[in-house]
Amino acid sequence: MKVKLLVLFFLLMLFSISCSSSETAETSQEQASLSGILQSTKVLVQTDETYFSSVSRQELDDCFVRRIISNKCIERKVPLSIWPEMEETLSNYSRSAGKVQFCSLNEFKLEPGIPFEIGAKVEIIGAASNDCQKTMLLRPGTALLKLPTSIVKVRVLDGKDKGLEGWTWAGAVKRE
Repeated sequence: MKVKLLVLFFLLMLFSISCSSSETAETSQEQASLSGILQSTKVLVQTDETYFSSVSRQELDDCFVRRIISNKCIERKVPLSIWPEMEETLSNYSRSAGKVQFCSLNEFKLEPGIPFEIGAKVEIIGAASNDCQKTMLLRPGTALLKLPTSIVKVRVLDGKDKGLEGWTWAGAVKRE
């Protein structure tokens, strides 16, 4: 009986050691690939997508993949900032579709964004838990922007903002 318990204990220990070492290897591999450099970015908006719930695959590809700028595909300048806080919310993106997941950068309720230094190294330390692919920007003195882009949480590793943590546009981080 004691021998069986000892063997069972030994097998459990081996299993837990092998699981923890594989998690450590995966985590360190993920961390190595989660760094980047801050860069200037613009967001492409397929304007018909904001009015109609369905847009052809061709129109979406022309805008987001081929980057063909037209009256149906426009570039929006976005502030090159890092926001200390973000809210997750549901809102309508198009006039005829239901509510979808948004990341909200609301400078009326939360702290304003801090302009970042282009070229600063960053570590990507998180993503929104609701996996939002659309972001809402509310700033005093400007119209509400609903943009088809996600945001990521970063920690600045060098430059004048070293140590700053917060949320910025996914396209503003050039992955290394």
